[in-house]
Amino acid sequence: MRIERFVVPPLDDNVYLVVDEPSGEACVVDTALGSKELLAKAKALGATIKFIVNTHGHPDHTADNEVLRAATGAKVAIFEAEASRLLRNARSTPWYLPAPPPASKADVLLREGSEVRIGGTVLVTLHTPGHTEGSASFYSAAEGVLFSGDTLFAGSCGRTDVAGGSPARMVQSLRRLAELPPATRVLPGHGPETVIEKETWIADLAYPVV
Repeated sequence: MRIERFVVPPLDDNVYLVVDEPSGEACVVDTALGSKELLAKAKALGATIKFIVNTHGHPDHTADNEVLRAATGAKVAIFEAEASRLLRNARSTPWYLPAPPPASKADVLLREGSEVRIGGTVLVTLHTPGHTEGSASFYSAAEGVLFSGDTLFAGSCGRTDVAGGSPARMVQSLRRLAELPPATRVLPGHGPETVIEKETWIADLAYPVV
């Protein structure tokens, strides 16, 4: 599995191109405003983007869903509790976007344990609410990689004082992720990557976390 990371607008979001090299099939984890970079890299690698996987429905992570879908025919996948956000995002313009993002509709509704397959690579859906009610992380046990969205960052976590956020559920989600193998690479929605064994603060986490 090859992973290409790009830091893109509107909020220094991390977007990832995940390529199953034997097959050339790929998926994108979040789009933000990164479709240009993602498409260019996929073309350079000769990869075919099959899925756009959203960790949650906030517009800074999903703004280019439709641009990328139109260019590739990829299916949009998001946890079922987040699907309505994709449609609501088109009704208003957050301060960090120049215009409302195009309405995006999920093609695949994910649940706990749902698998996203590209060639021989499998990403398993982990429901990790707290930042939003339907936030999800995507885990490859075979590769030892976790795409954590806005749940787990290096040394911190996503905000819980937003619509759908919950400090209590964030604590539960962080503790769950901390149980993954210590060497697991964590690729978050913002900021640098980390590994589970470095996030020792989770063991001492006191409620609430905001």
